[in-house]
Amino acid sequence: MLKPNDRENDPRSAEPSAANPTGASRPGGQFLYAGGSKPLAGYTIKRAVGRGGFGEIYYAVSDAGKEVALKLVRRNLDVELRGIRQCLNLKHPNLLAIHDIRRDEQGDAWVVMEYVADRNLETVLEENPRGLPADAALDWFRGIAAGVAYLHDRGIVHRDLKPGNIFRDEGIVKIGDYGLSKYISCNQRSGQTESIGTVHYMAPEVAGGRYGKEIDVYALGVILYELLTGRVPFDGESV
Repeated sequence: MLKPNDRENDPRSAEPSAANPTGASRPGGQFLYAGGSKPLAGYTIKRAVGRGGFGEIYYAVSDAGKEVALKLVRRNLDVELRGIRQCLNLKHPNLLAIHDIRRDEQGDAWVVMEYVADRNLETVLEENPRGLPADAALDWFRGIAAGVAYLHDRGIVHRDLKPGNIFRDEGIVKIGDYGLSKYISCNQRSGQTESIGTVHYMAPEVAGGRYGKEIDVYALGVILYELLTGRVPFDGESV
């Protein structure tokens, strides 16, 4: 399997397209694949849509014409895939559907997910710096809470709830990015040692390395505060 640094110089990493005539990865931290690339059998990438802590996300269309999001996992592979596998068979209107985990010819892992074309909550909040009207905030929050409750009922802690991971599709709120999800039974506490989550939404328990579902509840409280005021309750770089 090619390592990420090797992939950037590998001519197979992308096929030619109007946006990238040579098909080669471009410098300056840009995305590995251009529109028109087919790194994963059965799917054609249309464009890059985002980059997270674990990889790159692309809007793609299957050979059968189905729109999907493809996530190329480039970092923390074991952590990312472990969380995603726990959520493969979950079905709830307030969760982004995860369809499959696939490997390309180089052995790299891709996650095939439901594609949402609308903006995420982070963008909505940026456009409303003083917060949303109470009824709109409550509408967002009900959907988020319902999705989190479904995860918790199945012993799963999301661990990275934040506006950037929350979307709306045809009026329905959806929670995405299960890369940090972890199964925790009712009598088990996580002994996590790796830093997880995003600091503004991270509960104090995370700093001690032992926590449960309460860290999602804490993040929900921060998100509700931000929905109503346009800002997070605590501003800093650590917990």
